[in-house]
Amino acid sequence: MSVALRAARPRLSLGRMVRRVLVTTLIALAAAGCSSGGDDQAPDPAPPNPAQPTSAPPASAAPTSAGASIVDVAYRNGQVEPANLVIAGKVGQPLQVNVSSDRPDDIVVDGYPDANADVDPTEPEDLDVTPNRTGTFTIRLAGANATLVTVEVS
Repeated sequence: MSVALRAARPRLSLGRMVRRVLVTTLIALAAAGCSSGGDDQAPDPAPPNPAQPTSAPPASAAPTSAGASIVDVAYRNGQVEPANLVIAGKVGQPLQVNVSSDRPDDIVVDGYPDANADVDPTEPEDLDVTPNRTGTFTIRLAGANATLVTVEVS
């Protein structure tokens, strides 16, 4: 009968094992940090040109329990947020557009002159419109010459 003898391997103490794990982890994290975020990354894509309409389908406004759709839009530093907003509406379905602006201006609802209103930096305007015909209309700031929302009514 032959018995193979192995050399006794020293056991690592718990402290040495923890140190090895920590060192290995730190080396892995340092290597991962060095390999990402360098100058060789592609630059962020350019923001969309506000003068060009987007080809995305119209967004749906958030409906309320009363059946009205609500949209929030802001005009700040010469920019509309969200930009190039197109929403879908339905004939007879109320639409509420909450407008805030950093400057006083007139809100114009093309095709619905009774819905026009004023907005002031100290008091946002809640504009209510109920489309009565199919087609497309815009809600805009007259003085800033900025389109806030385009509504496609079906």
